Amino acid sequence: MKKKIFITVSIVIVIIAVVISIFINNETKQKKIDDIVVEDIVNDPNKKVEQDEIIDNSVIGTLTIPKINLVDVKICESVELETLAHSIGHFESTNIYNGNVGLASHNAGTKANYFADINKLELGDEIYYRTRYGTKKYVVDSITQIKSDDWSKLKQTEDNRITLITCISGNPNLRLCVQGVEK
Repeated sequence: MKKKIFITVSIVIVIIAVVISIFINNETKQKKIDDIVVEDIVNDPNKKVEQDEIIDNSVIGTLTIPKINLVDVKICESVELETLAHSIGHFESTNIYNGNVGLASHNAGTKANYFADINKLELGDEIYYRTRYGTKKYVVDSITQIKSDDWSKLKQTEDNRITLITCISGNPNLRLCVQGVEK
């Protein structure tokens, strides 16, 4: 009887510890989200941020999407499988700060499936992109499915926008494309 009580109390203590740990983790993420300050360190809209300042696999910034609880995930240059195995990847053909910033990530099959929940995003949801040049806030304005070989969403744009691309589970010929414009 004492053994059953001991086991029951032990299980209750473990459950309480797990719940407290989850609560603290969520509070920490929420604090990071609340502390985001949108700022432009470059300050000169005509200054061109040079793409050649980056080398393959170097960290260029972080991505935060509050709606899906994605907080300060590192972004590295390249969308090669090696890069996507540990971070969000940046399409080298797109800008790194002003213009169209193109990013990719897995949504399943790896521990770095950072875009697993971007299918839950809706028009108007916020996306924060931070680099050494500043922090930009984008608002989702387009959610579409594109063919796996359609790269038109990554073309240069006059406005500042972010383009997130990931596979669609069960359909290797399609990609989910979420775009947001700077606000």
